[in-house]
Amino acid sequence: NRMFEFVGINTENEEGTTISKVPISIEMENLSFRFPGRKRILENISLTVYQNEIIFIIGESGCGKSTLCKIIEKSYKPEAGSIVLDGNLNLSNISLGSWRNVIGVIPQDVFIFSGTVLDNISLGAQSGDIESVLNSCSQWGIDKYIQQLPQGYMTVVGEEGINLSGGQKQLIALARLLIKDPAVMILDEPTAGLDPKERIRIRNLISDLSEDRIVLIATHVVSDIEFISKEILLMKNGRLVDQDSPENLQKRIYGHVYELCISQDELAEVKKEYEISNLFRRDGEIIVRVIADKCPVKYDAVKVSPTLEDVYLYEFEGVKRR
Repeated sequence: NRMFEFVGINTENEEGTTISKVPISIEMENLSFRFPGRKRILENISLTVYQNEIIFIIGESGCGKSTLCKIIEKSYKPEAGSIVLDGNLNLSNISLGSWRNVIGVIPQDVFIFSGTVLDNISLGAQSGDIESVLNSCSQWGIDKYIQQLPQGYMTVVGEEGINLSGGQKQLIALARLLIKDPAVMILDEPTAGLDPKERIRIRNLISDLSEDRIVLIATHVVSDIEFISKEILLMKNGRLVDQDSPENLQKRIYGHVYELCISQDELAEVKKEYEISNLFRRDGEIIVRVIADKCPVKYDAVKVSPTLEDVYLYEFEGVKRR
């Protein structure tokens, strides 16, 4: 049963080197991973992330984004490959406690404990150091959002944060993280399921946090990326299939995105022939945005500038060859 399973868990290995300075780069080389007896989830992942950058990893659910984050956290041990800090310090040689003092993580599912907002935020603080908690929230502009809650910091959140919205839970998770002031931040789907106003709020906070930090974000919400990301990594089936700036990724598929003005009778055929990224009706006509290998000449197509959503569809859904 679960009790025996828990008791049987091996203790974590605390041996290793202590980090003496804040890392300015993390280099991953040929990382591969699988759970025992299963196929590989990650295959030969190589990339380097630097301080003062926000790097996004985007891909479909199950492509390996969260697994890669777990390896960087040292929650999982890679089957092959290495992670090196600043070009000379292998992550496998660093003690778990030392690395946890450097890194801050917001998982995909934020856990909120029963109690007040202040109780939850203070989890990352030294015992009794409430003043540093309040100062940190004020410094990063989180204080004004917390004060909007019914009792501010003393608002009771309920079991698993039942009294909070998704955005409010993410704010608490960010505040909890910032008290620790980590040099490396890993955020797994930080804006998934949030409404537009909450997404903008979290996105702006993340952008402010990137100074003097390494920030790695795993997500599939492409609308958040183009405003704050320096580089995007596209992951598919456990492999990195592309890596570039948002602007360059969009330029690369120019000539594969078109708008068509069609009738209702033509819509079914267009759906069969092309990948549709957007569709809306205007003055009795249907305007369709499609991803195409070649210009759809029979529909009087107009070439348009690609968005990151178009890039996502092009890379992960592909084009329907005609």
